[in-house]
Amino acid sequence: MENSSAGTDCLTPDESSTSCTDRTTDNYAKCSVELSASPSVPGMAQREDSNAVAFDNQRWQAELRKVGYLERCRFPASSEIEVGGTREQATITMKEKGLNENMQSDAAAFEAWALALLIHCGVKSVQIGVDPGVGLGRHYERFLYRLKRFSELFPDRVIAKWPDTPSRALNSQSGRFLNQPNSRNKPPEADSKERMKAASGDAPTESGLELALEISGAFRSRFQLEKVMRQWPVGLFDGKVARRHEIFTGGKSAIDLIGIRNDTLVLFELKKPGNRKVGAVSELLFYANVMRDTIGASAIFKFEPEGAMENCAIGPEDIIRCSKICAVSLAPAFHPLISEPRMFAELNAAMKRLYSDRPIFFETATISVYPQDECGDFKFSNS
Repeated sequence: MENSSAGTDCLTPDESSTSCTDRTTDNYAKCSVELSASPSVPGMAQREDSNAVAFDNQRWQAELRKVGYLERCRFPASSEIEVGGTREQATITMKEKGLNENMQSDAAAFEAWALALLIHCGVKSVQIGVDPGVGLGRHYERFLYRLKRFSELFPDRVIAKWPDTPSRALNSQSGRFLNQPNSRNKPPEADSKERMKAASGDAPTESGLELALEISGAFRSRFQLEKVMRQWPVGLFDGKVARRHEIFTGGKSAIDLIGIRNDTLVLFELKKPGNRKVGAVSELLFYANVMRDTIGASAIFKFEPEGAMENCAIGPEDIIRCSKICAVSLAPAFHPLISEPRMFAELNAAMKRLYSDRPIFFETATISVYPQDECGDFKFSNS
């Protein structure tokens, strides 16, 4: 999660959070709907006869809203991310404003909007690129990495329009290193009552919820976690972890919560009540890909050797030994594009096709009950 104000890019009052709950490998195909679905498929906007009609942000938004449960969704402004093209090939162009936005924001979430076009608007393919006037920098480098990994998932449906500058994350001639958490003053359990009390308030912050979930017995039990830790950083550096060596944004970029379940690394993107951004999909994709590039014999990202971190439940050695990744969107309610199961089903089917080793699986989980007081705990339901 990157720090930002809460909000939603869809005005629908629908608070449903249905998703594919059968997580067995054999049922990927059952949950998945082909991206090339015909207009008769439920949840697909009824299309005009011609594939040559040109669209812009507003027209694509109108198409998306033809799907009943998406009738109040809205695309970002074209000054942030420009969506155009035709049903034969839609186009998404990242503008500088959108490129530098928080990754969970509407304007930065190109992966989520591309999937929305492919699944719900009858689009055959999407070309994704960046405005020529965009300046280079850490957000730009992160975009190049995200685009490469996303286009690999859908090689015939997502066409990357590559700029002249190659991705430093994927083409560096030197080692690439992830930063690590700092030691913490005291163990999480030392403030367990204070953490639960803060989470029981009328308007808990996402940071407060993270603190409470980190020591929650119900959370560990629900996801069968042996270890849990909050705020694992995802800053990437060239050659060594130091200033002026940054590739991605560092600082505030971190996975909300991570856990270890046998040989599975479990990643959580947490949203507080009222924050139903579709960008949660883009955040989870990024975190899952970065972590996959850090585990296994083929890892391209490394951790620098460091001493033991005090009061940190998870260390680099725990992550490196994992062979699978589960990425969970955790919230009391979701954006309709996420609660409708096809987006995650398509991602899971694509992941299964692409990765025979170090597989990634996406799911949603609903926070159904928050702690009522300092002695309380959370409850969860399947989405």
